[in-house]
Amino acid sequence: MGQLTTDDLSGRINLFNTAVPFLTLPVYPAINGMITSVPDGTPGPGIYSNHGLLALDKNRFHYTLNYYPWNRHDVGGVNLFGAGGSYRLNDKHTVGIDFQFFSLGTNLSSSGIQYNPFELAGSLFYTYNLNRLTGLGVGLKYIHSDLICNSCIPGSTSTPGKSIAADLSFARKFIGRNGIVDHILGISLNNVGTKIRYTKNSDRNFIPTTLKVGYGFQLNFSSHQTLSVSYEGSKLLVPTPPVYYSDSIDQNGEPVIEFGYDSKIGVFRGMIQSFYDAPGGIREEWHEITHAIGLVYRYRFLSAGMGYYYKSPYKGNQEFFSAGISGNFRTTLAGFSHCRLSVSYLLPINQNPFRPVTFQVGLCLTMS
Repeated sequence: MGQLTTDDLSGRINLFNTAVPFLTLPVYPAINGMITSVPDGTPGPGIYSNHGLLALDKNRFHYTLNYYPWNRHDVGGVNLFGAGGSYRLNDKHTVGIDFQFFSLGTNLSSSGIQYNPFELAGSLFYTYNLNRLTGLGVGLKYIHSDLICNSCIPGSTSTPGKSIAADLSFARKFIGRNGIVDHILGISLNNVGTKIRYTKNSDRNFIPTTLKVGYGFQLNFSSHQTLSVSYEGSKLLVPTPPVYYSDSIDQNGEPVIEFGYDSKIGVFRGMIQSFYDAPGGIREEWHEITHAIGLVYRYRFLSAGMGYYYKSPYKGNQEFFSAGISGNFRTTLAGFSHCRLSVSYLLPINQNPFRPVTFQVGLCLTMS
């Protein structure tokens, strides 16, 4: 009568344990609810997340610079910076580079030494245009996580965590009849890579491998006025922590699993297992899907958007609204033809201590 059931487990907090979670944050302004697999009117999603989207952009060159002061109300000096660019070689091939730097401020060790933990990721990517409406993207990423002050701890053997990862993406646009309604489908698989550890004898941690599927449609009222509605569902493809018996160990001294599956497995097996390994069954698997919906209205060179983002209380409890504006202006700076400035504001709904920052700023230069 007192034993647990899967129904009991589906209603409990069971968080994922992944390294470098900053890779799940959108670097560019989230004017449409942190949707990254389909376009939002800026080149940000194509450069940082779904590289396949660059096949749908006819501009020859993009350069973007972004600033994201993460959780600034509670922790000072924690900032995410992003920079990236893409260059269209011809009608079929586009290449690019992006860089993200996550600064965790200044910390004071127990020995009185100040140190600055940080994490960074840089990638090279390539987009192949199957045709003017379809793109495939692939990227190779290097990740460096320096969180522990080795010199602050006598005899410490800690080292920065390092990983190599890949991104795969697809984008397809469907032109509606008479050009009134267009549809777009975006799929991205991000951060498929090696595990990270910070000491020689510690267990390796998964990085946040994420599958994102997005769909959007655009109403074309005229050549100067459009309205876009988008939805995205995303899921971490890492093993869910199991539930262990409280009073049992196996012959190797390890706890015995009561519900769920072993999470100490390889990367690719963990990706497959992540679809069915939740201790709470299908209900908990549903909680592991993050939902976002966005709305963007464009009139001539100005775009205004808003969005809603939801992550289950059992898997991180993040819920907020976002709103932003983006403007595209002509310029002659350094040979660029256009300059786009974007700003977004995020309003947390709950009191999660890890609530997101209130604003993001992005600047993009474009050459036709």
